[in-house]
Amino acid sequence: MNPTKDQVFIFNDEELSLIKNTFADNDTLLYTVRRVFLQFPLSDVERGLLKQTMTPDVIAVLKKRINPEISPEFPLGQQSSLLTTLGDNLKVNSPEEMHPHFESMQLRLDYFDQQFAVLSGSTDEPIKLRELSSLKGKTDVQRFIDVTAYLFILGYIDPMMSLIKSIAGTKTESPEDQKKRMTRNSSK
Repeated sequence: MNPTKDQVFIFNDEELSLIKNTFADNDTLLYTVRRVFLQFPLSDVERGLLKQTMTPDVIAVLKKRINPEISPEFPLGQQSSLLTTLGDNLKVNSPEEMHPHFESMQLRLDYFDQQFAVLSGSTDEPIKLRELSSLKGKTDVQRFIDVTAYLFILGYIDPMMSLIKSIAGTKTESPEDQKKRMTRNSSK
């Protein structure tokens, strides 16, 4: 599928509407999704909220923004992948030097896959964010892998949640105003 006519961002009109209907003026849900990604404990009310709102379509739009895979649906200039963060290291490091960077990237990707499964109802979380931050009892290489993944995840989730909040806008904003605002913000 190709991007829809005049599509500027990775989300088409239906997905923008879904984001608005799900997340606009809904900080409680945004913070609950954040709690899942940072593995904070959830209350029964928060678990119920996720069960009610985390449909496959909602999870797909979150994944499209948080852990994107290249797609023919994206407009020109909007292809994205977390692997692009390795670009500068690839230019200056040998394959041997890249090994811990690749391991850390794989750990991040596995972690995001795991947490998206949790959003879908899974309770299996073998990768523990808190354990990644621990420096004790690890080799230097394992410390590098784990802490690099930890720092990335920690520094990535809040900006992604803020971006989802920004895309959603407010319930009273029309879809046309939403797109105008996003186009204006992206040109800064």
